[in-house]
Amino acid sequence: MIWAKLVFGGFGRRGLEALVALAVLAIAAAIVAGAMMVIKGANDAMARAEREDRPDIVQVTSRFNRAVFETPRSGHLPPLTLPVYEPLIDPAKLSAAGGTVLGRQSLLRNVVSGESFLNIYIFGIEPEKEYQVSVFSLGRGRFLRSDDGAVAVLDQASAQALGVDLGGTFPVRKADGQDLSLTVVGILDRLELRDPPPRTIAAPVLTPDSTYVSSGVFVTLHTSEEIFGRSTLTDALGIAPAAQDVPSMVDGLREAFRLEPGVFVTERYGQFRRKVHDFAQTLAHFAIITVATAALAGSFAANLLHDVYADRRRQYAMLLALGFSPMQTTMVGVGVGVAIVGTGTLVGALVGAACAPSHFAMPSLMADLGAIEPSFNSLIAAVVIGIALVAVALGMAPTAWRLHGRSIAGVLSQEGR
Repeated sequence: MIWAKLVFGGFGRRGLEALVALAVLAIAAAIVAGAMMVIKGANDAMARAEREDRPDIVQVTSRFNRAVFETPRSGHLPPLTLPVYEPLIDPAKLSAAGGTVLGRQSLLRNVVSGESFLNIYIFGIEPEKEYQVSVFSLGRGRFLRSDDGAVAVLDQASAQALGVDLGGTFPVRKADGQDLSLTVVGILDRLELRDPPPRTIAAPVLTPDSTYVSSGVFVTLHTSEEIFGRSTLTDALGIAPAAQDVPSMVDGLREAFRLEPGVFVTERYGQFRRKVHDFAQTLAHFAIITVATAALAGSFAANLLHDVYADRRRQYAMLLALGFSPMQTTMVGVGVGVAIVGTGTLVGALVGAACAPSHFAMPSLMADLGAIEPSFNSLIAAVVIGIALVAVALGMAPTAWRLHGRSIAGVLSQEGR
């Protein structure tokens, strides 16, 4: 009880200033918490867009193979396995550009029998690397391993068209004219291949309205090299260490393939930056509002608390004269400030969190990043609490300096005038 009276008693005419400081910090906490919740939600949306768009990926393709367009639709022809793109990409040149290189061999298997035909896309991939950029939802069996041999993973539509099931086999015509029997070890329910080739010929599909290939047979890269009879790639993806490293990676790739007019290097980094540019500027404005509010409200509250502490210096000096230790006297002063700023900060933070919408659309000229969902996290709590504690420290510092830097008699005589 005595400690409560020492902490909260004797406000006198400065009680109104203490209430004003409480109200200022409550308003500041509400504004800062609300703005930071918006910034947090917007940053989450931008991170989600970056995961979906993958601006750190550079696509390298060669010319599209005209033979794929000219594949007959009827007649009696032996099975064919054609490259979707012309195999012009040397893996050694890709590696010289830096980053992680994900090589592919994209092939089209065509079988014509009587009046019917069947086209199946075959992709030679590096399984571990492909998992970093593409989506494979395995329904049954297992996915490819890097040391696999003549095995394949295919989607449900391709498996149904080929008439095979898990554990079944089907032949693929190799470049030497012989057939390679592939064993099915996995069947996919869903497939989202990163940067698939355009859909230019009738083939089994998982997404009927897609203009890109949405199904196919997947084998390891060394198995597709055995089928294709060469190690050059038809297409590849380069993954930069960070999105900002893409321009230098693109320059390196274009320099490496400057003598190959049929090789094309495509990047999304520039488009992604333009897409989120005005969005990022809006976030910068919110950040400026947050910093300005924190600085102005904190300094105003600190000045009000300084007046409150200055009015109580005689009380603190008397406590020291009665035998209270400097630490105990300091705790009495800190208790006053913490009670004021703690109440204001808690009320303001609760109001800010309660008034924030569950989701809203951020105004943007080019970016369509979906709904923004403001969220409260530990960083926001730390910033709001930090503003309050800094205000207490700045408001109490002059009083603490005068109490502990001068004699008690001097303080009492000056404050008694």
